[in-house]
Amino acid sequence: MRPAGERLVKFIVNPVSGNGRTGRLVPRLVGLARRLGLDFDLQLTQAPQHATELASEHSSEFDVVVAVGGDGTVNEVAAGAVKSKAVMGVIPTGTGNDFARALGRLKGLQDYVHRIVSGKVRVIDAGVLKFNNRDLLFVNGVGVGFDAEVARESLNIHRLGGISRYLYAVMKTLPKYVSPDMRIELDEKIIEGKRFLVAIGNGISAGGGFLLTPGASLDDGLLDACLVSDLPIRRVLQVIPSVLKGQHGKHPEVTMEKARKIRIKSDRPVSIHRDGEVPTDKVDDIEMRIEPGCLNILV
Repeated sequence: MRPAGERLVKFIVNPVSGNGRTGRLVPRLVGLARRLGLDFDLQLTQAPQHATELASEHSSEFDVVVAVGGDGTVNEVAAGAVKSKAVMGVIPTGTGNDFARALGRLKGLQDYVHRIVSGKVRVIDAGVLKFNNRDLLFVNGVGVGFDAEVARESLNIHRLGGISRYLYAVMKTLPKYVSPDMRIELDEKIIEGKRFLVAIGNGISAGGGFLLTPGASLDDGLLDACLVSDLPIRRVLQVIPSVLKGQHGKHPEVTMEKARKIRIKSDRPVSIHRDGEVPTDKVDDIEMRIEPGCLNILV
C-alpha cells in the first residue's frame, strides 16, 4: 500500500442509503476529495450486492475501497474486501451507522474523508452467518427474535432515522410479539428457554445506537451475545433506557456471553437480521462463527 498521501481510492456509493441523503452528499464528497488531493474514482451502486461486485472487481486497481452508505452498504463492500484482501474505508451516511460506531465515530464528512487520507490499517474480525445452506458475512452483528422483528418493521419507516426510527419500530412491534423457545449453543455451553431476543455482536451496537453488546471488540476473535429472556411489555420499557447506556447486563433477564461459535434453534421460524438487513425468509436454525483477522480496515 502506498503512503497515505498517494493512495488510490475507490468510493462505492449507495445513493439511496439514508433515505436518499447519501446521493445528495456526492457533490460535497467529490469536492472534499479533490481539495485533499486524492486520486480517486467514484461509482454508484445500481442494485443489491452490486457493492460487493465492485469491491471485488476493482480491488487490484486501488489501495482502498470505501463504503459510502449505511450498515448494509458496509456489509456488501466488506464481503468484497474480504475476498480480495483489499483495504476498506467507511464513510457512514445511513440511518443507523452502527459499524462506524465500533470504529470510532467522527464529527462529519470532512473528518471521514481525512481518515481515508491519513488513517492507519487495522486488521479486524468478521462473522459468518449460516442458514438454509448459505454462508453470509457480517461485520457488525446479527439479531434474532424481537430485535430482528423491529429491524423488519423499521424498513417501513422512512421519515425517521437512528434511534428515533428504532424506538418507533419497537413500539409498533411490542404488542404483537411472542417470544419463541430457543436452544442456544455457545461453544460448549447450552442455554434453553423462551428468549425475547438474542443479539450477536462483533460491534458494540445495533438499531442506530443501542449498545446491546457493549463489551464487544472487533479484533478479539470472539462474538459477544446478549440473551434476553421472555419479559412483559412494561418490563421491556423499563430495560430499554439502560440499553442506550450499555448497562442492561445488570438486569436479571439479561445474560451476556462470548463465544467463537454459536448455534440457535427455535421452536418456530423467527426473523433475523444481518448488519441491519432482514432476509425475506424466517428461519428456525442458524449458526454463526467468527473469522479472526480477515478484514483490513482504515481507522
